[in-house]
Amino acid sequence: MRRRAAHRAFWLSLTLLLLAPLAPPGAAAGQGAPTAPPGDTPQPGTPPTAGTEEPPGGTEGAPLSLAACLKAALENNLDIAVRRYDPLRGASRVTLSESAFDPSITASALKSEDQQKRISAFIGPYSSREKARSYTAAFVDPLTTGGNYRVDLAADDNTTSTSNVFGANTSTGYNTTWQVTFTQPLWRGLGPKANRWLIVVARNSQGINEAQFRQTVIDTLASAEKAYWDLNFALMDLKTKRGSLQLARDFLEQNRIKVRVGTLAPIEITQAEAGVADREEGVIIAENVLRTAEDALRRIMNVPSDSPMWGQPIHPTDAPLLVEVAPVMEEAVTAAEKNRPDLEQARLSVRSGEVELGYRRNQRRWGLDFQGDYGLLGFDLNNYSDSFSDLRDRNQKNWKLGLNLTIPLGNRQAVANFTNAEYALTQSRYDLQRLEQAARVEVRNAVRLVETNLKRVKAAQVNVRLQREKLEAEQKKFENGMSTSFQVLQFQTDLASAESRENQAIVDYNKSIVELERVKGTLLEAKEMVMPGVPPGGGPVESPGSAGAAAGDEEGVAFLTPGDRVTLPTDFVLAGKRLLGVGGIDSSGRRD
Repeated sequence: MRRRAAHRAFWLSLTLLLLAPLAPPGAAAGQGAPTAPPGDTPQPGTPPTAGTEEPPGGTEGAPLSLAACLKAALENNLDIAVRRYDPLRGASRVTLSESAFDPSITASALKSEDQQKRISAFIGPYSSREKARSYTAAFVDPLTTGGNYRVDLAADDNTTSTSNVFGANTSTGYNTTWQVTFTQPLWRGLGPKANRWLIVVARNSQGINEAQFRQTVIDTLASAEKAYWDLNFALMDLKTKRGSLQLARDFLEQNRIKVRVGTLAPIEITQAEAGVADREEGVIIAENVLRTAEDALRRIMNVPSDSPMWGQPIHPTDAPLLVEVAPVMEEAVTAAEKNRPDLEQARLSVRSGEVELGYRRNQRRWGLDFQGDYGLLGFDLNNYSDSFSDLRDRNQKNWKLGLNLTIPLGNRQAVANFTNAEYALTQSRYDLQRLEQAARVEVRNAVRLVETNLKRVKAAQVNVRLQREKLEAEQKKFENGMSTSFQVLQFQTDLASAESRENQAIVDYNKSIVELERVKGTLLEAKEMVMPGVPPGGGPVESPGSAGAAAGDEEGVAFLTPGDRVTLPTDFVLAGKRLLGVGGIDSSGRRD
């Protein structure tokens, strides 16, 4: 029996060797390592099938590196285009709040004349004429303590002429005054904390806007890189399926040769043809998935509708790498607590609530205000010069000191505002705790996902090696008549599935690293990008109300000037109203 099987194998090998020159190219290639000829030319007279068609858009594609993809996403993404104005609007609101303490100067000049004719029972008819001119100037400066001081300067002259039966009379007088007035709340409304709270809230809101913008940038970068790796997987999966299709075609040709020489039943050809048809369907589906992945990446990059990139396949030039990382759970959680934009926003909200609560507490007090006036007067009958000399000599003085007490009965409005602020602050604190807990869980899940995907990659690599060895062994058994076409095709499918899972595991591993950096809030640093307020040495700037800000400092940290507001990524800045590359900006902030 063994001798008959050996003779049969010898004559089969000799027949295949003699018929090999007559077979189409690749027909006797056997079942070696999978090949993936994406542009194979079909045999004459054979209609195009899956795996042999050229990709849509022609053979020339658009090469795209990961760095170029992220750059385009930052420059063109519409979410960034919307959010990048929020910090600028926040800065305007800060300026608006600070403007309440801007001093002011007022001045006026008035000239008047009054003529009258009357009749009196004692002197008979009489007439009068009065001419007057007045000049005033005032300087008012609101103080952060809640009070203000005011300096008033005034000068006026009056000429009165009268005429009656006793004769005519004219009198003239020149008056000058200087007065300073100071008012200051002594209880309700006293101190910077009670008067600058709107500025602090506006600055915290600006910090929230900047954190929201940073979150948008982080999310955009993460989405862009994940889409880039998804496109890589779609290409690798298409290559795998085309390679599996080629294996099935080679196996079909091998079976046809065996049927011709009578060493194989014709039914085996049908089995092999079914395997080819099944693989062709897989290639068609993979090609559609590839086009969908390309469009997803174009959308994130916001490719213009008239760009030729819409008609070209995208060729990623960066392949997913297998760089083993071992994230430490607690270090990742600590980094997230320090860098996550959502936690920064929540802390700033708590800080604003604390400041408002302090103001509302102050407003429940009684009103007790101090007011003091001190002034000098000058007068002369002839001219302003002598009147100012009299003013300077302090011949006439006046002063006034007073206290004004206001007792609100019931004071329900102030109490209700305080209660509402207290509830809002409690909600903000609970919300911060909720976000901190959610961030901890999210980071822990992300760390475990990185570890899991790394193990998946290693297991998938072993599986691919074993599946390839299993297929080679089954192929040898088939050549010796100890297996069937169904078994060989099934093992080919197993190998293709294993290769696809290996590719998916590698891509998922790279995506999980991106996700870990995103949930930690450190994706920008990982991509060597700088956001507002980050010093040259690196590290985040402490926001108002953060642990690093002084507890008694209602203003928190100094905020950025408009020229230093946003830097993206090492070669990007937010200049004016557009996100531009540094190399394309002239000294005026416009493109060259």
